Formats: sequence, C-alpha cells, structure tokens
Amino acid sequence: MITHPGDSSIFSENNCVISESHSYPNICCQVRKANLIIKGLIVTCIAFFVSCKKEVKIIYQNPAVDSVQISITNASPAVTDLQLYLNNKFISLPDSPFNYGTTSFSSFIVNANSYYPDTVLIPYIDIPPGYQQLGFGSSGSSNIFGTLINNFEPSGSYSIFITDTVIHGHITSVVLKDNVGTTDSTKSQIRFLNLSPDAPALDIWAYPADGYAGYKLFSGCGYLPNDFNSFINAESFTVIDAGQYYFEATIAGTSTMVQGGLLNVHSQRVITIYTKGFLGGSGNYAIDVGVIQYKL
Repeated sequence: MITHPGDSSIFSENNCVISESHSYPNICCQVRKANLIIKGLIVTCIAFFVSCKKEVKIIYQNPAVDSVQISITNASPAVTDLQLYLNNKFISLPDSPFNYGTTSFSSFIVNANSYYPDTVLIPYIDIPPGYQQLGFGSSGSSNIFGTLINNFEPSGSYSIFITDTVIHGHITSVVLKDNVGTTDSTKSQIRFLNLSPDAPALDIWAYPADGYAGYKLFSGCGYLPNDFNSFINAESFTVIDAGQYYFEATIAGTSTMVQGGLLNVHSQRVITIYTKGFLGGSGNYAIDVGVIQYKL
C-alpha cells in the first residue's frame, strides 16, 4: 500500500470493485493498478538517482580572509615619483606617484550610513594577507629598483619606508608592524624614526609650549635599517599629552642639535616623526624632518 502526502486516497486491490454483472475485469480497476505501478517506479527511480547523486563541495581558491593595511612613505631623496607594485603588478594609489617626503593616504568609511557616511583619511591601503612581494619603481619607467618580501599577518597594520639612494649604496626598505594602542581623549601616541643613513644615533627632546622644562622622549635612536633595537622600538608608540610642543633632535648623549621644530599634537592622534636625507647632504639631500599623523 502506497500513500501520498496530501492525498487522502489509499490505493489497494481492495479498492477496485469487480462488477458481478460482467465477465471481464473492471477496466477502471486495471487503470488504477497501472497508475499505481508507474508511480511506484517513478518513486523508486528518484530514490535511486538521489542516492547516486555525486556530492559537490564549493572550494574557494582564495578564501575570504581579513585584509592587511600597509602604509608607504617615500623617505629617499633620490626618488621623486615613487610607484608601488604588488607581486609585479602596478598598484594605482590614490595619490601616486608620490614625491620624496610624502606618505600615501586613503579614505576609509567608518560609518556606512547611506545618508551621511563618515569617512576618515588614514595612511593605509588594503592588500591580501600572507607572503607578498612589494616592488618600488619610478613613474614613466617599468624598472623596479627595489623589492621586499614579507609575511603580512591578517588584520595587521604595517608601515613601509623607502630610504637611502642608489648613489649612496642602494634603495633600502623598512617594514614595521604598527602596534597602535588606545588612549583617552586628552592624549595621543607618537614615535620617532631615524631614516638618515649617515646620521648618528639621536635623542629626541620634547618641550611643551606652556613651559621651558623639556624632557627626553626617545633615546639613542639609530638608523633604522642598521640598528635592531631602534627597529624594535619603532614598532610601538609612546603616549603623549595633547598640546603644542617644540621637538628637538640632538646627537645622542650630547647637546648638539641636528633638527628642531614646532608641532601641534592634537588629541587621539597617531604620530610618526622621522628624519630623512643626509646629515652631510645639501639642498634636497640635506637632513630634514617628516611627520605622519592621523586620527584614531
């Protein structure tokens, strides 16, 4: 006996009434029997094909994972129009090619409100995580004068600085993993990088505008590519009170000033101060200071 959902009829031989007034089987009963057999065969075939159906799994070649944020800063006076390549493919940045002493910035949406979306300008672009090859070249030329391969961790933030010159030695790249913390509404985070190839280790002094008493903010900052301790320290930021400061870079352990200048530190900012150029250079190659800052 076979039942069909939604059908109150039950088909069996007992439901076929053979008329006593005829000598041959009831045609209606035979038709019903045939229909029953056909339906049974259809159900059996469907069950067979379903059971034999090959299981298909969707496998993504590039699984969905978190992206990585990287920041690119041109701190090489020999490169006036820096361009970025990712795995030998040119990447068009919002402000590329970018000049000496500049950092590439991008707009990111913080609040995706359809009417009034909030955007922030930060010095990062997104790339896939994992081992990636970054190449650096100049506008108007397909030649890549410097490359680096790094394992970028998912959801990580990295700062990459191009320093030195081909004439002086070779273009050098520095990759820092940015360990940015959190601060309250009255403070910011700051770090200092020595990216001047011929400069000695430097001390950084901070003089708040509301007084003459200064204090040493960073000590013995050596040229980053050649000084491991300075490299490790450069991956973290130091908390500083918001306000106006006069910052001074001196040769470590002395009062000999190398550079100095005013900087207004707004609250809840992430700030990187770096030296660029050469202590013994002149013109565009002379030692100078660059500042990168954005709001948390």
